Amino acid sequence: MGITPAMPTGSSLKFMIEAFPDRAFDVGIAEQHAVTLAAGMATQGYRVFCNIYSTFLQRAYDQVIHDVCLQNLPVVFCLDRAGLVGEDGATHHGIFDLAYLRCIPNLTIVAPRNAIELRNLLYTAQTQIDGPWAIRYPRGRDRVIQWEKDLQEIVQGKGEILRKGKKIAVLSLGTTAYQAEDAIDLTQLDIGHFDMRFLNPLDKELLLEIFDQYEILISVEDGVIQGGFGSAILEVAAEYNYKGKIIRLGVDNYFPQHASVEELKTEAGISVQDIANTLLQYA
Repeated sequence: MGITPAMPTGSSLKFMIEAFPDRAFDVGIAEQHAVTLAAGMATQGYRVFCNIYSTFLQRAYDQVIHDVCLQNLPVVFCLDRAGLVGEDGATHHGIFDLAYLRCIPNLTIVAPRNAIELRNLLYTAQTQIDGPWAIRYPRGRDRVIQWEKDLQEIVQGKGEILRKGKKIAVLSLGTTAYQAEDAIDLTQLDIGHFDMRFLNPLDKELLLEIFDQYEILISVEDGVIQGGFGSAILEVAAEYNYKGKIIRLGVDNYFPQHASVEELKTEAGISVQDIANTLLQYA
């Protein structure tokens, strides 16, 4: 089943509404109702995808906690427009989701690196999950052109090694991997890069390997620094007494305004050049 609160075009649920009108619903500008309806359907054995912009899930925070996650129901939140969204304006930036969702028990939080991974996560979510998931992805098109590949299940809570290096490791989440890769290429340095993919559960096994092999870790996220992805890395580092240095790159304590995505990334210090400058500073 598909549900959206007045976002059928932006979330592309309109295609499901056209193809399966009895299985897809636009409930209007009523985010709380959308989440509660999804929870109710999930109790009856339906596999429910709740398609909603990241910034507007904030309006249904109580329902996410009490109606879905407390009951550990298999609702899949498809969080469109996660991160900096540019010309949609200050109200639409999906920069708080990682921080405000990370503290909720039972909720798997994952960010695909590209369109292929997004399809695979949607496939995985409909086949194997037994609790709530939040899949976050940005507004816009992917770099990948040939994205129609055979579907594959993704192992829950597992990250991926994109490249190995020396001394410095970049830890990215979701499509920030593109910026990180471009920045590393720009420096021409031997730097490691790891796509953590899941914020919850974090891949602690992979993190412990990174702790053992690298002196400096740089986390990159397109959300708020306070309480987000980098903070989760810091918590694990404290738990396992990591002795190296950790630098967090993300959106600092302010509200981004209306501008292009590239302008906003530069303002936040997470553009390709900004990441490259940070890498060179600690090389």
